[in-house]
Amino acid sequence: PDLNEREAIFMVHLRPVSLDAKLDSKEVARRMAALTPGFAGADIANICNEAAIFAARRSADAISIDDFERATERVLGGLPKTNSLM
Repeated sequence: PDLNEREAIFMVHLRPVSLDAKLDSKEVARRMAALTPGFAGADIANICNEAAIFAARRSADAISIDDFERATERVLGGLPKTNSLM
């Protein structure tokens, strides 16, 4: 999807979540769409889910932009390696 399509996909996935009071969902969708070139709809859904998980781990009532950025890094890079054994 192109930038506008990714922004629309983010808007769909942002609808059911609680964002930090300082955040506007359209601005978050626009910013996250710009940070995710080449991401598919499933990747975007995964980012939103991971952001919610990061917020829950902080015992927060709402998702912050930092949660979204951490989630993007996690989806982009995968899970961190805990050991070198295969």
